[in-house]
Amino acid sequence: ADSILTSFVRVHRTLDMEEAADSLTRDTIGGNIFISYTSRFIIRDAEVIVSNGENEFLFEYTDYSFDLNGSLSEVYQYQGDDLYPQPGETWTLNVTTPGGLSVTGETIIPPLPQISSEELPDSFQLDQTMEITWQPMADNYQIMNIGNYLGYFGYDDYYGGGFSCGLWQENIIKPEEESWTYRRDICDVNYYQEWDEDLLLLNLMSMDNNYFDYFIRYGEVEFSSST
Repeated sequence: ADSILTSFVRVHRTLDMEEAADSLTRDTIGGNIFISYTSRFIIRDAEVIVSNGENEFLFEYTDYSFDLNGSLSEVYQYQGDDLYPQPGETWTLNVTTPGGLSVTGETIIPPLPQISSEELPDSFQLDQTMEITWQPMADNYQIMNIGNYLGYFGYDDYYGGGFSCGLWQENIIKPEEESWTYRRDICDVNYYQEWDEDLLLLNLMSMDNNYFDYFIRYGEVEFSSST
């Protein structure tokens, strides 16, 4: 479970060469016919179970869900409130389809990231640099995202835009790395625009090796095992 995002599982299958990618569906509402397309590679009737070796958690399929973190569509989600993976635990994912297909995956929950907040300055000027330090990890990559409060909630557009220019940055942290010098990037004509006081948001997340390999290391490599 992620403290920021809702946990979910997507189950897809490989299509045959003769199969179309979508199916046409029609629905009549109030005498009006609505036409839509549904993906045929999505498996909607699988049994999806996540387990830590002691307890099993059944994920149920939903066409659409919405919470404070946004919306998700065509995913499997756990409906309970007791899914709390802990660092160092081994978790398995088991997916079985009515047709007899099955797949199993396993991962180890990474350590909790720790920013050295006591070493951060109380205030940060846009023309300055800031040294950010954290507890290094021996075997896991981490990812840090930085942005400003006004930009995160869209208020900078209301006040004229351009405020977020150069502030939003992402840094992939290798094992054993323990610091990063943050500075605002020069970007557009609004770079030197004056603005009121704002909050700088720092988010540090640790990644298990499966996540790093799938989404980052090989995420953009064509014909890799992750695509």
